[in-house]
Amino acid sequence: MAASSPITSPCGTAAPFDSLRFCAGQRVIPGIRPAVYYIAKENILSWPTLPAETTASVTLAKLATYDGNFTLKADAKWKRIDLVTNKGNVEWETQGERPSCTFLNKLTASHPGTAAEAAGFCRLAQNADLVFLVQQRDGRFRVLGNEMFETIVKPKGSLGEGTSTNASTDIEIEATDIVPAPFYPGDIDTADDGKISGETGKAAA
Repeated sequence: MAASSPITSPCGTAAPFDSLRFCAGQRVIPGIRPAVYYIAKENILSWPTLPAETTASVTLAKLATYDGNFTLKADAKWKRIDLVTNKGNVEWETQGERPSCTFLNKLTASHPGTAAEAAGFCRLAQNADLVFLVQQRDGRFRVLGNEMFETIVKPKGSLGEGTSTNASTDIEIEATDIVPAPFYPGDIDTADDGKISGETGKAAA
């Protein structure tokens, strides 16, 4: 009697679950740095890629990290928005049902002042599909926005009241994604700060 052949699966390797460790005394610094960069999605020619869960040798860290660089149209660059120091946050939450769960990534940021330029940005942004790069305190950048889903921008603001409340332009962003605000270590070609590294926030080599 011939031996039966082993059953093979068409699904590839299972997701690489691994330990999540934390060392006593390790420092975790909250918050984001006081600037974000953005660009209209129409100015992106090609995107960096995220590995599939079944990619050989993939790790937990790689699953959340883009590989490669954004390629922009000629003369297109990432624009900078200055933020109020210590006032801004990135959050994410799960949405949907299995096997179609995704993450809703959210950015809340505040630009100081209510100048005409800020009002003009609000007018354009509320109906535009944008991509935002947000810098953690450690220098690493996270992405809000992707090829699959439209980014929703909800600007609002206040002229302030009396002599003590702030006049500001607030920006609320929602972006559906398959990763909680993916990391982006690639190059960022900016209009204001030259080409910087998404891994460190310093000048790109």
